[in-house]
Formats: sequence, structure tokens, C-alpha cells
Amino acid sequence: MKILFVMYDNEAAQNPIPMGPCYVAAYLRENGIKDISYYSQDVYHYPEEHLTEHITNNNFDVVALGFTAGYFQYKKIGSICNAINKAKNRPFVVLGGHGPTPVPEFYMKLTGADAVVLGEGERPFLNLIKALESKTSLYNVKGIAFKDGNDCIVNEREAPIKNLDTIPHPYYEPLPMEYYVNAKVFQMKRTDRMINMITSRGCNYNCNFCQRIEKGIRFRSVESIMDELKKYIREYHINFVVFWDELFMFSEKRVAELTEGILKENIKINYWCTGRLNIVNREILKMLKKSGCSYIDYGIEQFDNNSLQKMNKKLTEELIIKGIEITKEAGIYIGFNIIFGNIGDTKESLRKSMDFLKKYNDYGQLRVVRPVTPYPGSPLYKTAIKKGLLKGPEDFYNKHKNVELLTVNFTDIPDKEFHELLFKTNKEVIEDYYTHFTDESIKEFYNVYFSEDVSFRGARHI
Repeated sequence: MKILFVMYDNEAAQNPIPMGPCYVAAYLRENGIKDISYYSQDVYHYPEEHLTEHITNNNFDVVALGFTAGYFQYKKIGSICNAINKAKNRPFVVLGGHGPTPVPEFYMKLTGADAVVLGEGERPFLNLIKALESKTSLYNVKGIAFKDGNDCIVNEREAPIKNLDTIPHPYYEPLPMEYYVNAKVFQMKRTDRMINMITSRGCNYNCNFCQRIEKGIRFRSVESIMDELKKYIREYHINFVVFWDELFMFSEKRVAELTEGILKENIKINYWCTGRLNIVNREILKMLKKSGCSYIDYGIEQFDNNSLQKMNKKLTEELIIKGIEITKEAGIYIGFNIIFGNIGDTKESLRKSMDFLKKYNDYGQLRVVRPVTPYPGSPLYKTAIKKGLLKGPEDFYNKHKNVELLTVNFTDIPDKEFHELLFKTNKEVIEDYYTHFTDESIKEFYNVYFSEDVSFRGARHI
């Protein structure tokens, strides 16, 4: 069975490493399926016509494509699948990820795909490949949806893998890794080399805007994580890690285990992670800082108790202030995630959020305020359907045109006024951000001329 994973081009400043497909590929290889290759459109920016030619010339049995639920992915995946469908000896086409999992019928109809892997991909994809190899019925394959003539059959879900240590490290070897390790994010230096990793899967919270493809949270062992870290240091000479967990800061005990592992193994890295403001405390921050943490991404969403309660955030204004203040005190940069337009949000709650941001902003990264989007599969999407604000996935994608624009308005503010409000808000954010760095740049020139600060290397090194 000859399998091709397509890494689509997100057309971003830097495409992230395609961790999901590489995990699935590694799992297949461990289970005896070795003829696997990657098509790195994300790195080389090939046009879709090139993919048609590549598939035609190489006679793949299966082509797989994983993606999220954004407006860009919706259009891009349609275009890529059209290119695949044009290939001679068209292969069996499989979709997976957060995009198609909640709405498999919609995406199979849109793309002409033959099957969708539902949820966590490793087991269902292996189940599917084994069934295709043995030419047995797909009706008994757990964890997939598939086409049978004009019908879409959605099978029983496969159980997630309980022991994450049984999943091998992502199969990165065929990728052009220099492209990924030289990506620059957040507080990295130009000479840093970076890798993305996860230490867990899932999240134990249920915010109304979050789309989850599996329930609960599962953890890798510290030993497994340290082995993977040492592998990347040895093979790719990385010194910066972006921990992509949905929730890295699960508890003080978990943070202690991870940070003690890094220190015990004498692993010299800086890293970025995700945090929770109802969990963070000074002891956690001390451990994180000592082990190399330089940046924590916090989901604040809105600085308003009523809004936070309506979105089931399990946060309060008091917890947010306390967590942000002690994080700044620890000398760790903060990612301020703020969204607007959820149930309960008002002009007043947005103003409070802006005043909070301006007071505590450390300018570690430019973060604008975006409207909340009810992605298919999220509780907010179900609310929109129930209230008649959305008719289904097709209506969602007709309305979801851009991440800066409303898809569904859950507030009492008229759409036009809503966008005017967001424009003024983000104008304020952007002006404040660039004023800060204008002042900082002028200060650096002053210091080199009048304080003999010879460490400054010029405007092009800022």
C-alpha cells in the first residue's frame, strides 16, 4: 500500500511543522506499513497542478490530508482535492483533523473524498489501511466515515489511545527539517533553532468556543518527553521548543514533573507553553523560569466576570489579574489572547478588556482582538444552530469569510457597529504596540551615542 500525505500550503509567513500527519505516519510505520511519502507544498509552494502531476506519475494507492476548520482551509482543501481528483488512476482519498471530524458528510460531498478519519488519527487510519489492503468491508472499520455510493456512512468512533507512550515520535525524517527548525516565533533570537512538541493531548476544560475532537486529557510520561527532546537536540541541534499542548500547565504536580525532568537531564532550552490563570502560582512560575520557559500563552478571552461565566471559562477578573501580575514578576513574557462577540459580551466588557491589556501589556507579541468564531463541533456552534443563527456547515462556511470578521453575532450590537467597534479597538492596540517599539528603538540609538552601549548592532538588527 503506497501512501502519500499532503502537507498543504497555509500561505503563512512560516508554515508550522505538520505534527499530526507525521504522528499518524509514524504509527503506520511501526505497524508494518512502510511505503509512506510526503508532499511538502507548505515548504516549496507548489501550485495545485504540480500535485496532480506528482500523483499521476507515482501511482499512489492512498492520499491523505489533515486540516483545521478555518475559512482558508475550507477553500484550500477544496482546491487540493480537485487537483487530486484530476490525477490519472486517482487514489483513495482520506481526510482527517479538526476540519472534517465534526462534519464528515459535508466535507466528503465538498471534496469528493472517499473517507474521513474521525478524531485522533493513528488507530482509525491504521484500521482503514488494513481494510483497504485486505479488501474487506469498511462498515466494520472503527473511527471512520466513508462513502457507499451516494450515501455517507459514519461508523462507531475508535477509542483514543490511553497510553500516549505507545505512539512513536513523529516521522519527520523525510521532511525538509531545516525549514521548520529555522522558524522564528515569539521571543526567539535569530540564531535559535526550534521544534514543536506536545507533552499531552486534550484539555479538561469546556470553554464554549473550543472545538475538541476527543474528550478529556491524557499525558505522556516525562521519560518519553525527555527522550524526544534529546533526540531533537542531537539530530537537529535545537535550543528552543514550542510546546503545542492544548494545556501544558495542567497542575503544579505536572509542571514539577516536567521541569524537574528538564533540569535533571541538563537539557539547555528556552521554551514557550500554554497556561491557565486559575492554575498558575509563584511556585509553578519559579519552576518554569528555572527550566527555560520564556513565554506563556494564556487564554484570557474577556476581562469581565459575566462574559467569562457565560463562556464557561472557569476564570474571574481577580484570578486573571493575580496570574498576570505574578507572571510578569517572574520575568516571563505573556501571550494575551482576547476575543469578542461571545454570549454575554458587551461594549463595556470590551472596554474593560482593553484597559486591562494596556495596563499589563509586556509587548512580547502583537495580539489583536478577534471576533469569536463558532467552529463546527464546538458548543457555541451547537448554540448557533439551536438559535437559528446557523443552518449547518455550509451556512457556516458561507458566513466565515475571514478571522477578523463576524461569522455569527451573539451580542446585541448590530453587525456594522460591531465591526466599527473592533476596528477602533485594534487601531488602539496597534498604535500602542508600535509607539512602544518606536520609543524603544529611539532609546537604543540614544544609548549607543551617549552611553556607549556597543552591544547595539544597528536598526536592521532590531
